[in-house]
Amino acid sequence: MLPVEQYIAKMKKKDKLNEFNFQNHAENMTTVIKYVMDYFNTYLDPEAFDYERIKIEQSALKIEQEIGSGFPRSKDFIIDYYKRTKSRIDKTFRSWLDELKYVDLFNCKEDYENAVDKFCTSHKMKGKGIEQYKDRLIVLTEEIRENDNEQPSISGFKYLDSSLIAWVKQVYRVYKVNLFQFAESYIRPYYEEYVELIYNREQEQFYYINRYNHRYNNNPFDIDEMYEDNRHRPFIDGRKGELEMLIMYVWIFEDVHDTDYWPEYVNLCVSTGRVSIVGPMNILIPVKSKDLDYPEDIQNSISFFVTTTGLIKEHPKGAYILRLQYDKDNDVFWKDAAKLNLVIQNLCDTFVKHGAPITLELLPPLRTPEYNEEEFFAQYRILEKAMRKYKDMKLVLVNGPQRQSSKPKYLMQTTEDIIKIRGIVKEMKFKLKFAIDMSKLMKNKNYLSQFENDFNQLAEMRNAIVGIHLSKLSAKSSL
Repeated sequence: MLPVEQYIAKMKKKDKLNEFNFQNHAENMTTVIKYVMDYFNTYLDPEAFDYERIKIEQSALKIEQEIGSGFPRSKDFIIDYYKRTKSRIDKTFRSWLDELKYVDLFNCKEDYENAVDKFCTSHKMKGKGIEQYKDRLIVLTEEIRENDNEQPSISGFKYLDSSLIAWVKQVYRVYKVNLFQFAESYIRPYYEEYVELIYNREQEQFYYINRYNHRYNNNPFDIDEMYEDNRHRPFIDGRKGELEMLIMYVWIFEDVHDTDYWPEYVNLCVSTGRVSIVGPMNILIPVKSKDLDYPEDIQNSISFFVTTTGLIKEHPKGAYILRLQYDKDNDVFWKDAAKLNLVIQNLCDTFVKHGAPITLELLPPLRTPEYNEEEFFAQYRILEKAMRKYKDMKLVLVNGPQRQSSKPKYLMQTTEDIIKIRGIVKEMKFKLKFAIDMSKLMKNKNYLSQFENDFNQLAEMRNAIVGIHLSKLSAKSSL
């Protein structure tokens, strides 16, 4: 049953009436008035009119508007099904689908077919003849998954290993499966069952009590069963530990707030071989240096050397780190291409003789009105290009000490400098990493509250930081 405006449009089209033909103005007006009279006198005959059908048609129009462009391939099926049964099959099926344990892992037609088969034989749909619409339901499943599946956002997962994040992004890119979304939905029933909200009337405060033991659990959150149920999926097979890590992350950071356990848990997963693409967390490897003695039980096999010319006299025994710095304010090789090329040649001679270091640390030049980040990276580009042949060696910039106001400042000496240069490195796609000399960065900062903002900023770029210098820390520091 059509509304009056659609009825008039239909009749105009049938009679080929052109209302813009002004020569027939009076005739057209008479014809349109006749359409209106026919609509109310004949088309809307109260005795023959099916009020229930009008109601259904109006509801169908609302459904079509509500669906919009979200279900382009299933829209006709949803509307036709509603007209026949007065039931919203899209809402009924979505509600049932949301109850499936692994719906967020669906990625192929076999998944959709299995889900539709279960839906058609479910108690809810028994005897409703839904089986004849299986093909249409499979298409509807695909569209529901497309609408619900969002691209992974790492904003809430900033403490995850970069390799794990890369895996999540790859899975979404190839299979359109958001593993972050799956981890959050999978852990929700555990939160509802084991985390209790308690109100203390005396203190007028709410407490969340966790009654689930997630620490040192060989099968947390029934991960074994979940893995066996889904290992047929190519992006799950061989990634049991990594999937467990995503679920554990949601649990301890979003649900029970046991964040202190995270570094220990990550290192436990690495040491036991649960994961293969994740590295240990917060592991400091001590480095041997002159005038620095470690306790006997501290093992160290990496040596630290300093050079101002690119040459070293002592032969390193095993792996070593080389710091390229300059005497006093004589940073000329950072400001003269010929001097830099001489240093590069000396470095290459050293690497031929002793092998390349695992890290080449660079002391930044001094800032002047004529020399800033732009001039530095023009020089650094020459160095990086010359060092490409040493593929396993990291190029690392270390912050200089914070100097008195009367002296020239190092190009990188404060946290703000580090963040700024990191931004340039990312934009220019350089290979440069960073080492943080804590004693120099924390000058005149004796308490955690004074350093907290610096720490938070550095934590955002933690994957770019490959070394920490902890020598000569003030004894009064309370970090």
